[in-house]
Amino acid sequence: MDGSPVPLLLLSLGLCCTRIHGHRSEVYPTLHSSSTRPLQVGQRLELECKSPIEDSGVFWIHQDKGGNLQFIVFISHLSQPKFVGNVKTSARFEVKKHGRLYSLVVKSFKQQDEGNYVCLILRDRALYFSRHLPVFFP
Repeated sequence: MDGSPVPLLLLSLGLCCTRIHGHRSEVYPTLHSSSTRPLQVGQRLELECKSPIEDSGVFWIHQDKGGNLQFIVFISHLSQPKFVGNVKTSARFEVKKHGRLYSLVVKSFKQQDEGNYVCLILRDRALYFSRHLPVFFP
């Protein structure tokens, strides 16, 4: 992020108020974990975000235990993934796209990865946030 309060305000509103545009509709992405077992240190974790529209592209955001928001990656149908620093790969994360399903993989889950995860899409100049998904060790 560039330090401007505007993007942080927008993300904060999305994290706390997913119903800001009224009732949840077919526009909002859905987010869930593919794992059903309790997390362990070093475990691979896959999160899946289903976009309600084709070829929307998805942003992945992490909110740590201290409430800090961190951009992880953007992936679309048109281009390579863009991680922090505009790089195409990450030592910590992988992303995949299959149709309208976008996956974020935490390669080796650590305490620094605990927190809330959110995916969001941009459609018609509006941001649509999934509900946050809390991911913590037991």
